Amino acid sequence: MKLMKRIMIALVLWAIPAMTFAQTVSCKDCTHDVSIYMGDGGFIAEAAGDDKVIWVADCPGVIRRVIHKGELEPDEDGVVMLQFADRGIVCDAERGHLQLGPVKDGGWFWISGDRNSAVGSLVNQNRLGNPSTDIVSAGSGVKLTRGRGAVLLEETSTGRLGLLPTILLEPPTSFRKCGYNDGGLGASPRYTRRFSECTMGDGNTLALATVTDGITGETVRIRNRGTVARPAGTGTLTLIVDLWMNGSGHFTTAVDGSPTLGHPEFAATPTGRAANRLTNVRYSVEVGSGMTKQVLSADGAAAGGVSFALANDTAEISIVKDDGYCSDTINNSLPVIVRPEMDTLAGHEAQVTPPIPLLGGGGGDSFGDAGEALNFTVTCP
Repeated sequence: MKLMKRIMIALVLWAIPAMTFAQTVSCKDCTHDVSIYMGDGGFIAEAAGDDKVIWVADCPGVIRRVIHKGELEPDEDGVVMLQFADRGIVCDAERGHLQLGPVKDGGWFWISGDRNSAVGSLVNQNRLGNPSTDIVSAGSGVKLTRGRGAVLLEETSTGRLGLLPTILLEPPTSFRKCGYNDGGLGASPRYTRRFSECTMGDGNTLALATVTDGITGETVRIRNRGTVARPAGTGTLTLIVDLWMNGSGHFTTAVDGSPTLGHPEFAATPTGRAANRLTNVRYSVEVGSGMTKQVLSADGAAAGGVSFALANDTAEISIVKDDGYCSDTINNSLPVIVRPEMDTLAGHEAQVTPPIPLLGGGGGDSFGDAGEALNFTVTCP
């Protein structure tokens, strides 16, 4: 082709004219294939690194099989090019195979005929195993030559050529999760909503519970179905429970809302926790099980040494010593269930997208469960 004026430097070429068909040709550095290696043509590609690009051309003839190997030095733009006729590697067989690499995606090749040239993309070898499709036959008027990831079409009456890929496009397997973009320190605003070209989660929540370690002063998270130890003396153990999205992907619904609303990574600091927890949440608390189960009232009397208060979309659960559960002769654990709730009539579940699935109303009002309950057990010291 006249357009191909790239200068090849340090091309090494040799031929091995006698090999059996049982032998295989390997190229550990090759990354891409020329889909149709038949007749005259060539390829152009961008090297994947600073090293030379290796190519291997395998042309299985009727009597003998010829294999050519070579190296291409990238030019100043990192581009390599090879023309089959110039290098004496024109293959007359229909089962030729030419591979090269390492090169980047985006390279292409051409096959030249008497009337025109057909152009196609180099195929990444990692995609050769992807689903493919057959080309619909146009009858005897069009000859089909199947290659690796493409088919060469030749109009028998004119000799015109065309190339069609056969590897099916696959939809993206993953996007970034919906949420927020962080512009970094100095950006104004630093955080913005990520609400397009992203994957949304299931809308479910998690109740985050923490205590402050009395010795180290560190904030310790209490996992669902975890345990906490009851104080041995006159002290009070306090759990703070608030509601967050589960991290599967969501964004703040309000255009002018906080982009970081409901993202649990912002619960690491007191300021971030207060500013980013889900809002319009209340909690119900149950202690005990079976016949001993009791539903506590907010700011009400303790049961089993457990009481709680509601404030700023949190539940503050207080645990104190209780001789009915823990003493010199008694060692009983106490299960506790904390249920986050929202008003099913007020639309608070739509503060984020996807909205939080609220499960009905309970307790004689319109509030319903706003996610999985938090279960933990109070053990003796």
